Amino acid sequence: MKRFVFLLLALASCKTAETRDQPAPSPGRDPAVYYPLALGNSWTYEYTPGARRETIQIVGRDGPWFVDDHRGRVRTDSEGVRDADQYLLHAPLTPGAHWTAVQNLVVQHFTVAAVDATVKTRAGAFSKCVVVRNESPLPQGAGKFVTEWTYAPNVGLVQVRTQTVSPRGTQEQSRLDLAAYRVQ
Repeated sequence: MKRFVFLLLALASCKTAETRDQPAPSPGRDPAVYYPLALGNSWTYEYTPGARRETIQIVGRDGPWFVDDHRGRVRTDSEGVRDADQYLLHAPLTPGAHWTAVQNLVVQHFTVAAVDATVKTRAGAFSKCVVVRNESPLPQGAGKFVTEWTYAPNVGLVQVRTQTVSPRGTQEQSRLDLAAYRVQ
């Protein structure tokens, strides 16, 4: 028995040259930095088409959840920032990192497309932004529907773009831009 335990310990402590020579994976950026949650924080967005504006404000707490005035619920945990249905930002925030979520029996795939994007909106210019991308196939092989969420550090969601990509080109469908914000 002692010999068996010793053999297990010896095997567990061995590393192959392949794992020994690889650098440790980068921990990435903390998702909570890109979605500041505090009572009173608010974001005003302008929708295009239509130039309609809407403000979302965090008005309460329910345990770990922050509740907004549109019945939204968001919280942070050790894996990232999530709403009631899925992760909005999932660690690690490194280019190419990905995660999935199931919505209405459809598996959605999210990918960190960038961690150093610059975005300009009515609320200002934001750098070092994280861009999360989702691509869904359109019916009958007509192309794909692409959604990109852009988050600025210490600000939150600053832009959402949707577009269709087909053999005929790319066409913007809608856009949400941050027009004003107040975060603590």
